[in-house]
Amino acid sequence: MQIESVNLTLAGRFKIFGNARFLSHQETMRTITRAIVRSGIEMVYSQGFNPHPRFSLPLPRNVGLGSDDELFSVRIEPCSACKDNAAYAELIAPQLPAGFELVDVELYQKNAAYQPIEVEYFVRVESQQADIDSLNGKINSGEEILAERIINEKGGTKTVNIAKFLKEFEIVGDGVKIVSKVFPNGTVRPDEILKLLGIDTTNVSGLIVRKKVNWQIN
Repeated sequence: MQIESVNLTLAGRFKIFGNARFLSHQETMRTITRAIVRSGIEMVYSQGFNPHPRFSLPLPRNVGLGSDDELFSVRIEPCSACKDNAAYAELIAPQLPAGFELVDVELYQKNAAYQPIEVEYFVRVESQQADIDSLNGKINSGEEILAERIINEKGGTKTVNIAKFLKEFEIVGDGVKIVSKVFPNGTVRPDEILKLLGIDTTNVSGLIVRKKVNWQIN
């Protein structure tokens, strides 16, 4: 059934893998918006001297990080030929390049805003490299878990207590599942997770994947 509205929010979940993992946040945004343009779906643009699509990737992805659960949202005009969500997906999916896979789309008759609240990562690592029980013990007891966080392009750092961002560690198959919390003022970073697991972060290509994101939709 076609939704009648002045404009809609189209939210799409997608995977990013292979060489596409090395695209920056801005490059990823351009890739998806160009795919939507080629699909024929009409995006809504901002007003002013330099209008731009009302498009968002609400949880920026680190360069090199693969993901099974990315999200984009874009304001669009209703598509007269699209009778359901699947019809929108069928227009966009073939326009995405190698390394992008559209999983599904949802339509909202409002300007929906997305706030991530939890993120699940998977790290391929030998379980004996990390003391999972010790990490979970610190989380459950409220102990500090300190990390040196890079804060500028010159390599400046500050010590941050990341315990409040961590929910649990679990050994799964050939690696470790990590569930982290996301707050409006921040979250744990993938490189900080790897350091906790005793992994050299100078060469982490393919070691860590963002598996799942839980969203709050306003």
